Amino acid sequence: MWELRYDLHGRCAVRVAGGEVMARHVEAVPSAPWMIEARCGTARGWLLATAVPDDPEGEAARLEAEVTRRTALARERQALALAALDADLIERLTHRLRTDVMTLGAVAEGALEGVFADEAEEVMAELRRTSQEAQRRLTVAREVMTVLAGETGAPEPIAATLRDELEGAGRDAVVVAGDEEAWTLIPGAGWAACARLLAADDRFSTLTVAADEGGWRVSADGDLGAAGHMVVAAGGHVAGSALILPAAVP
Repeated sequence: MWELRYDLHGRCAVRVAGGEVMARHVEAVPSAPWMIEARCGTARGWLLATAVPDDPEGEAARLEAEVTRRTALARERQALALAALDADLIERLTHRLRTDVMTLGAVAEGALEGVFADEAEEVMAELRRTSQEAQRRLTVAREVMTVLAGETGAPEPIAATLRDELEGAGRDAVVVAGDEEAWTLIPGAGWAACARLLAADDRFSTLTVAADEGGWRVSADGDLGAAGHMVVAAGGHVAGSALILPAAVP
């Protein structure tokens, strides 16, 4: 039996290939009858086996090459994702906020000219909606920036946090998780901020937490939007309608 474990952030040992040497998908410290380790920057990889292999030196060389390969691919993906994230954040803010400013300006001019004298209630409602939406977008942008800044964070349970935020939002969406409790570490605003965004989206009726070689996979029913921005900023990534969260241990 053999098992390959790896983590881009070097925080824990995530199973990425093989199996049955250790029971859990994520371990704080790996152990096995035979084990070797390789590093590449902050990334770490481990090869575990139930017995000494025929060619230990060859296995060590292969492990080092595999850790280097995985790290290079992950860093390249992260760089491309961050570039796209920066462009998207700026576009969303400038485009949507420009529209908000134009709307507020038009309403102010109309109010001064008495154009809305018979529609005061409707205009006030629209002003409140525009202001609240602008504040929401600014809050999300600030939360993403706290993640990018790498502010101190602490590990958070993925499924339990999702359930708490769904309950707080009055949602009855279902969170499906396996037997192993999954934890992640998102700096700054944290996983709770991501979960809050998911809980506020009525499209998501089921959220599934499952093992992934990148850490943990949270799958939903559609575009993950700003929650995906925070996960990418934290070193994870988005795969279709799933967030790949970096793993952590309590």
